[in-house]
This record gives sequence, C-alpha cells and structure tokens, in this order.
Amino acid sequence: MPKPHQLPPLEDLQQRTDQLIKILELLEQEIQEILAAGKVAPSGCWIVRYQARGRKGAYWYYKLQATVAIFPSKNNPQKLSKYKHLGKAGSQAYLDTVEQVARRAKIEGLQQAIDTLKQGLSDLSEEASKI
Repeated sequence: MPKPHQLPPLEDLQQRTDQLIKILELLEQEIQEILAAGKVAPSGCWIVRYQARGRKGAYWYYKLQATVAIFPSKNNPQKLSKYKHLGKAGSQAYLDTVEQVARRAKIEGLQQAIDTLKQGLSDLSEEASKI
C-alpha cells in the first residue's frame, strides 16, 4: 500500500498554522456576533430559584445572584447588592436574564476553545524553531 503524499515539514507546519488561525478568527467573530446580539450577564452570576410565602401559599421567584455585590440596591442605588430580583418564571426580567446568562456561557465556551487554539499556535511556534 503506498504512503499518502506528505508535505515537507515547513509546508506542513505552515498549513497547520493557517488552519489554527482560520478557526481562531471564526471563533473570535462568533464572540463578536454574540456580543452584538444583546447584553451578556456578568461573570460569576447565575439564576437562583427561591420560595416566598404569602397569604395564599408559597410562590417561586427568581433572582440573579453574584459572588460579590455588583447590582445597585433598589432602596439605595449608592449601595450594591449580590442579588437582582427577576420575579416569576416567564417575566420579562427573567427571560432577558436567561438569555444574558446563555450568551455568557456561549462566550466562555468559545473563549476556552480560543485559549486552546492559542496554546496550539504557541506549540507550533516552538515546533518551527526546531526545523
């Protein structure tokens, strides 16, 4: 069985580098498209469901919770809170925030892939120095 045609080392390296750069640019473009689509939830925030009790029973509400106080307080805008009230499931604030968190998750995933590609480019650069 004949061996598949192999490129000279320098051409092979250039081809692999070009492929990594092309994918890197596509992922960065995808991040820009996500950012242009709307607001992105801050890092370190997630949606939390909690129960409130009223005269007619218990109700489920939602809030955006951060690891540090970053949201302006309703009573005192000078003071920051770790929580942003979103209301009931299906409320506009709830839906908007779910979209913002989803955008952030997509960006974080793409950024992780970009970081991996950048490491690969670094490895290829090191490989080129040995040729």
